[in-house]
Amino acid sequence: MLNRKFDLENPLIKIEGLQKIFGTKEVLKDVNLIFPKGSTTVILGLSGSGKSTIIKHIVGLMKPTRGDIFVNGINVATCSENELREVRKNIGFLFQDGAMFDSMNIFDNVAFPLREHFKLSNKEVEKRVMEMLTMTGLDAKRVAKLFPNELSGGMRKRAGLARAIIMQPKIILYDEPTSGLDPITSDLITQLIIKLQIELGVTSVLITHDMKESFKCADFLAFLFEGEIIEWADNLAFKNSSNPYVQQFLSGSKDGPIQFKD
Repeated sequence: MLNRKFDLENPLIKIEGLQKIFGTKEVLKDVNLIFPKGSTTVILGLSGSGKSTIIKHIVGLMKPTRGDIFVNGINVATCSENELREVRKNIGFLFQDGAMFDSMNIFDNVAFPLREHFKLSNKEVEKRVMEMLTMTGLDAKRVAKLFPNELSGGMRKRAGLARAIIMQPKIILYDEPTSGLDPITSDLITQLIIKLQIELGVTSVLITHDMKESFKCADFLAFLFEGEIIEWADNLAFKNSSNPYVQQFLSGSKDGPIQFKD
């Protein structure tokens, strides 16, 4: 995305030997991956390959069968609940559907993390909520009073993003942030991701199938295939990768080493 240098020796997030088995199915076999501080990394892969499983491990929503996940030096695979709670204060998570509470208006949805973790006055909460809604490009005064079902898909995504950044996290995890959106709204979301990275200095991790938007915002891209990261590179190098699996994925062709069943 941008011609910037990152500290690859001391990444903010580091995954080592991550394995995850559900029943008899090995979804993640041996994932090794780094996320440099202040960068945006896009994880690509076939549908159902385990991309979302990776980010759920980063935030501690899942525990690995084997392996370690270090977030700012803390191993979330083995840390206590109190330690995990502190780690999560520095992580914002934008779920695929926005994950709004239907019974709450947008103001209360966005304010929810603040009220859960801090004892702030109503005036302070209101100030932060309105700032975050405005930062994500929404008409704060109008939208704050509405309920999730009164918003378009793009507006729900932006409201969800406002909630994800309300605690000023160091890390933001995005699960299909442009899924189901039209090209114009998708680009708007991508520009917001770039804006937050630049203005807040966050480290972003994206799961997406949107190749066009991926290359607009990514500093690094990783390709997950059969439970392992088989390619990790910066934006330009990934586009020009000689890996036949990556080339087939980028071209969208049925012809190649990846076999699809009819």
